[in-house]
Amino acid sequence: MKSLVVVATLVLVACASSIKEEWQQFKLTHGKTYRSLVEDKNRFSIFQDNVHKIQEHNKKYESGEVSYAMKVTQFADMTQQEFLDLLKTQGKPARPTNGLEFDSTGIEPKTAIDWRKKGAVTAVKDQGQCSSCWAFSAVGSIEGQLFLKNKTLIDLSVQELVDCANLIYGNLGCNGGRMDNAFEYVEDYGIQDEESYPYTAHDGKCKRNGYVVKIKKFVKLKDEKEVTEAVSSKGPVSAAIHASNMSFYSHGIVDTRSGCSSLPKDLNHGVLIVGYGSEDGVDYWIVKNSWGADWGEHGYVRIKRNVNACGIALVNSYPVL
Repeated sequence: MKSLVVVATLVLVACASSIKEEWQQFKLTHGKTYRSLVEDKNRFSIFQDNVHKIQEHNKKYESGEVSYAMKVTQFADMTQQEFLDLLKTQGKPARPTNGLEFDSTGIEPKTAIDWRKKGAVTAVKDQGQCSSCWAFSAVGSIEGQLFLKNKTLIDLSVQELVDCANLIYGNLGCNGGRMDNAFEYVEDYGIQDEESYPYTAHDGKCKRNGYVVKIKKFVKLKDEKEVTEAVSSKGPVSAAIHASNMSFYSHGIVDTRSGCSSLPKDLNHGVLIVGYGSEDGVDYWIVKNSWGADWGEHGYVRIKRNVNACGIALVNSYPVL
């Protein structure tokens, strides 16, 4: 009996040592620093809970109960509520929308497409602690259209949208916004490139000074069929999704078993659809996120297609140059 107790104790010590090492590596990898030892201790406790959650989820993934795996990400020291506070695709239309209806070409969509392979997608960025997903989504869609027009891929300024496409357009900068509102700003003023107006992840004073590109209008899509045709023939498309359960996404295809909602009221994150395909008979969207390249599949998530998983086909649009 004593030997069993000793073995159990050694296992517990080893586990405690392992999680502490993982915690130190997590802080090093993600540049995490805290104001005091008390906060460090509190964050470590949250980290432990999240690691346990990830481990339990991955057991279900291995047994086929869920469709995607989890991993430790930069959000692992945050509570669920703190993570939700970052998800703010919100704001209101500032004026009656001037979005155009989609005009179908009547051409059958391609079986699969990946605009990354065609050079139409810039590198994955990290929005940081600023709820600017809406701006990254809108900028990504404009970047794609600009590439398709002149074959030049340019990083455009997300920060200009955060600073300038603000209250008058119904957006709240680092407190959230909408992609269509951002398109309306670029229709009025155009947008500079990232080099001229770099990202700071904070609200700032508008420093608008000319533009690299201006859009004429934007097109709104009404269902997943139109989204498929648009991604197939027009390029990357902005989308809103329910992302409350995606903080620790690693790889796989997020489907309706993930717990994400398909209701309009629950949409809380702006992303960019850059393609679609199929794996083992499961159709999926290829979705570019703005949580850095270490998150997910090198910064991307695959979401099941043709079932409006996570509400991905509810709010979609793309610009017209």
